[in-house]
Amino acid sequence: MVHPAPDVPDRSYYECCECGYREVTDSLESCPDCDGRTRNIAVPRA
Repeated sequence: MVHPAPDVPDRSYYECCECGYREVTDSLESCPDCDGRTRNIAVPRA
């Protein structure tokens, strides 16, 4: 399931750093499509 960029900060949006796959979930350790590394894109970066 692919979602657009996050616009609600209280939800967890994860994006694969390898293929760009996105999912709304509580936790996503690795990408279900390519097994790549994921990051929470709902967390502000400094």
